[in-house]
Amino acid sequence: ILATLFFAASGSLPLLTLAWMGNRLFQSMGWAGAVKTVSRWFPFSSHGTVMGIISLSYLFGDAIARQFLSVLIGHGLSWRQIFAASAAVLASIFIVCLVLLRESPARIGEREAEVNPDNLFTRDAQVTGRPRGWRLVVPFLASPAFRLVCMISLGATILRETFTFWTPTYFSQVVHLSAAQAAMSSGIFPLFGGVSVILCGWLSDRLGRTGRAAIIFAGMLLSAAALAVLGRSEAPSEALAISVMGLLAFLLIGPYSFLAGAISLDFGGKQGSGTASGIIDTVGYLGGVLSGDTMARVFSRYGWGSAFWMLSAVALLTAAAAALFLQ
Repeated sequence: ILATLFFAASGSLPLLTLAWMGNRLFQSMGWAGAVKTVSRWFPFSSHGTVMGIISLSYLFGDAIARQFLSVLIGHGLSWRQIFAASAAVLASIFIVCLVLLRESPARIGEREAEVNPDNLFTRDAQVTGRPRGWRLVVPFLASPAFRLVCMISLGATILRETFTFWTPTYFSQVVHLSAAQAAMSSGIFPLFGGVSVILCGWLSDRLGRTGRAAIIFAGMLLSAAALAVLGRSEAPSEALAISVMGLLAFLLIGPYSFLAGAISLDFGGKQGSGTASGIIDTVGYLGGVLSGDTMARVFSRYGWGSAFWMLSAVALLTAAAAALFLQ
């Protein structure tokens, strides 16, 4: 809230950049808290479904927020007023959470949910109680399976962020849609992604211990094939481009949502789920950096076709890591 108000009060590029960085910093803290809260309220057998629903916050929530802001713009509000209105909405959400949200059922006299018995902290918690400090991080760094998940997070985030940022540009430059059509057509990505997270989350809860790994492997392998189709198409038709983008969203976003969500809960349980989510997201953010400036250089120098072939290779490498995680 404060960072958004600071943005509204700023007028120079350095201050706007500082406000943007602060906003990103504090927003990212919230996700780990949400994951930790889920670990206490919901049994591990439903974590895929629950985290799928919560993941709609950055898919359908993003679409709703854009529509809300477009209404404000349509009513003639200045950019400063729009950011002030956004801060007011955040303040309202803050008040609702402060009044209604409790970190665990124990706060209202109920039993906490059942935790995944295979989490990395079960034995440690039995011996010494809640781990503290560095001892909360070491089990993750020492786990080969967790390191594989971090590799998957890097590859999956490169793919997701690339399409989040560059889909409208692709529709405009390659498919030759107007700016308005490109913006509207790019909405297919969060739409199909939202369907994917719900379906994949529900399915993973019913496939047993290897369900999430199997879904990630299949999604990445099929994504590599879909990206190869775009790489071979120098001048794709509007129908082909939009259809493949929708398919990619369906194949990518559901598996991606597992990483800092249900899989973090599987590894961390009640003790370290927030830490697991933070580490996985940190590695993923490195992929987000690569999806920006690096991908822009690839597009401009080698063209979109070559970029899609490169992304197909990233998907294959991510699928290979998922295959090892599946074992």
